[in-house]
Amino acid sequence: MATRPDETAKLKKRAAPAKKKTPAAKKAPAAKKPAEPGKAEVLLRAGLKALDNVRNDVAKRQANVIEGLLGIGQGKVPSLDSFGIRKFEDVFDQRVATAMQRLGMPGPAEVQALRDEVAQLRERVAQLEGEGTGAATSRGRSAKR
Repeated sequence: MATRPDETAKLKKRAAPAKKKTPAAKKAPAAKKPAEPGKAEVLLRAGLKALDNVRNDVAKRQANVIEGLLGIGQGKVPSLDSFGIRKFEDVFDQRVATAMQRLGMPGPAEVQALRDEVAQLRERVAQLEGEGTGAATSRGRSAKR
């Protein structure tokens, strides 16, 4: 095996002179390398640009929603349903109503029934006061005569 010539050694010897002939060629790409950003740097810049775009988009949307809610914006505001605000309000109202029932607070129907009853009682009191003052004035007149 030692007597057999190694083909890889021949290839290395042939490639070695080629390497010596191109030292200027090596220096030229090395000089270009700092001017050309690497793949990692390109990816980093692309990611930062995408992140900046997303931040700007979110800021614009938030400003539009807040201006729409406050009624100060002239811009077109997307419907609140697209953000799920109506659904959130409905769920919130249901949970508050359930919690108030557990605490013994009357529901909207019970409150309305009580209001109607109070209105009827006020009318009846007004009628009784009207009858009472009318009777008192007629008694007072008869007593003076």
